[in-house]
Amino acid sequence: MNERLNLQLLEHRRFPRYSCRGAAEILQSGRHSGQGTVSKISRGGCYVETAQPLPLGTEVQLRLIVADTGLFIGAKVAYTDPRGGMGMEFMVVPPTQKNNLAQIIEEITVLDPSLAVLQAERMQPNIVFRITREAAPEILATIIKRINEKGALTRQDLLDIVKRQKTDNKLPLT
Repeated sequence: MNERLNLQLLEHRRFPRYSCRGAAEILQSGRHSGQGTVSKISRGGCYVETAQPLPLGTEVQLRLIVADTGLFIGAKVAYTDPRGGMGMEFMVVPPTQKNNLAQIIEEITVLDPSLAVLQAERMQPNIVFRITREAAPEILATIIKRINEKGALTRQDLLDIVKRQKTDNKLPLT
């Protein structure tokens, strides 16, 4: 898929989708009702490849394992592909599961940052920080360290580094 098409797909969705590979167990009323493979995931849902897609609107619980992280979350079938899959929309996401979901997305974007880069490029900046000359060397050192550790730096990583520096030095956020 070329970059232009990827960008168009991102613009039609609330959250960017990321390619992945993971296991999915589908539960209805707490009982096993199917299984499949997670091939796409976002903050709002996922795509499950399965030989037996459920009807549109069916509410289930999903037990997912993606990027070595578990996620147990309520979802409903938002799209059914009769060729063997279904788009699942996450329902209420409890805070612990939200953290797990964020961890999954961070891990898969570190492994394949292409869609994350596209998303970051089209995002409008909504937070402005002023970095003092005194704080810049330490922030830059932290950024380089993070890139060396992970091989990439997400927008959220950068915001966290700058916020941490401002907090540690008791400087006001602007």
